[in-house]
Amino acid sequence: MKLAIGFIVLCVALYVGATNKCPETTYAVPETPSGDAIPGSVLARLDFIDRKLLELQVALKDHRAEVSRNFSVLQDRSKSRIPDFATAPASPRQPDTTKTISKTTQPTSCKEVSSHVSGVYEIRVNNSNSLLEVYCEQNKFGGGWIVVQYRFNGSIDFYRNWDEYRDGFGNVDSEFWLGLEKMHQITKSRTYELIVELKDFSGNYAYARYNAFEIGSQSEQYRLKRLGRHSGTAGDSMTLYNKGAEFSTKDRDINDPYSGAVYYEGAWWHTTSGSYSNLNGLYQNVSSHKSMFWFHFKNTDDGLSFSRMMIREQ
Repeated sequence: MKLAIGFIVLCVALYVGATNKCPETTYAVPETPSGDAIPGSVLARLDFIDRKLLELQVALKDHRAEVSRNFSVLQDRSKSRIPDFATAPASPRQPDTTKTISKTTQPTSCKEVSSHVSGVYEIRVNNSNSLLEVYCEQNKFGGGWIVVQYRFNGSIDFYRNWDEYRDGFGNVDSEFWLGLEKMHQITKSRTYELIVELKDFSGNYAYARYNAFEIGSQSEQYRLKRLGRHSGTAGDSMTLYNKGAEFSTKDRDINDPYSGAVYYEGAWWHTTSGSYSNLNGLYQNVSSHKSMFWFHFKNTDDGLSFSRMMIREQ
């Protein structure tokens, strides 16, 4: 109100001292008789100014209320976006233990992965601190499967040497071979089962399932140490010739020239007696022992368009 009184006094002084300087064109103010102690026009103007000041005060009060409401809304929105620092490091100078913590809480198999979405995950092998990137099939056959071999378009050359089959090659979200050493580390301390999925170039699908699967160490030539009971729709093309056999590659072919990896042009658990399967053979739509085939699928050596090997902890 001090501001309002000061403003009124100023206008009165201006009007008395210099009437012609007060604005008279904007508002029409009625005149009063000239005999008044204070001219009527001055009183009218004072009344007009007082009303305008009251209006300004009301408008200012409403504006402040609106600003206060908007500020409260902004505060609420900001709080919803602020991260929870309760779990963050107390200081940026402290060591980052995220990786150490994640390793100790990492699943040890695809069966322990909480997500039901198939994709690439990291698992902790044999309770060690080393993490292994694998592709988990989380939908088919109840989920929880680690894919160890995958072929579907022939984009990757599978006729490779011992070191490559030991270490693995390709990409886990495309065509690939996981690696014999990784398969050994995964299966050596826990019981795993195996599923082999197949599809021919006409689109016919079948699968073979074994309730036990274990790979030996490199010193054992990654021997197929365990292969359990068979079930499924593709027939059993591994038990007779491949169970118990050592792994064979083109540069480490322990078998004779007519029954090993060179003869089949595919690294596998071949034996001197031959093989009913060659899933790492040539990707071709040809009936040949060099093709990627599973004999008891259709009792032929016809090449396959799709092959996927998956293991799961029991």
